Amino acid sequence: MELIHEEQRFPFVLALILSAIVVAFAFFFTHLVNPAPATKNLTYWYMARSAGLTAYILLALSVLLGASTTRSLWDRWRLRKFVTHIHQYCALLVFPFLFFHLWGLHQDTSIVFNLPNLLIPFFQTYRPIPAGLGVLTLYGWLLIVATSYLRERITVGVWRSIHYISIPMFIAVTMHGLLTGTDTRQHWALAIYIIPSALFVLLMLRGRSRPAGPRLDKASAR
Repeated sequence: MELIHEEQRFPFVLALILSAIVVAFAFFFTHLVNPAPATKNLTYWYMARSAGLTAYILLALSVLLGASTTRSLWDRWRLRKFVTHIHQYCALLVFPFLFFHLWGLHQDTSIVFNLPNLLIPFFQTYRPIPAGLGVLTLYGWLLIVATSYLRERITVGVWRSIHYISIPMFIAVTMHGLLTGTDTRQHWALAIYIIPSALFVLLMLRGRSRPAGPRLDKASAR
């Protein structure tokens, strides 16, 4: 079994390269514009904030696209396979930005985040409940992505049941961002959380009004 199918390799590798370029440019640009002293360590604080918001946007986009494909919103335009691929790429691209988010928190000296704080749920001293929701989301997202690429080895029922945890997981990561983020007082930051959340609710309501199980085809099963 291949993790990335042959027709997906080039766009996936290209997406990873572009993401690495964006991250590297943002990191070095921050160093150039704001060479903060080690005592303040603002570079890593900015990294943690920007990478966290980027990871949330990618995660939200992946969840919304995945929910929309199960409700056949794209079939009339014959875009189901294309949207499914974008959904998969966004899901994978969450991880490099999560890495930089966690690395920024670990390197920042304003609040101490050691490895147990970063990897054990509710083991944090800073806002332990919403911070713990973020850690749980990390493991939930790992489980969803891993089972997506092990789809050929597991049953449809197991795959579908695991993917249903994306609903509480999305709620949890939204609460994590709203309650721990230092930018949530800004209107632009609130919009980043409110807009995907509103779209998510609309998709859930649409799914209730049209009770049909997720349609599994060859494209969505990958």
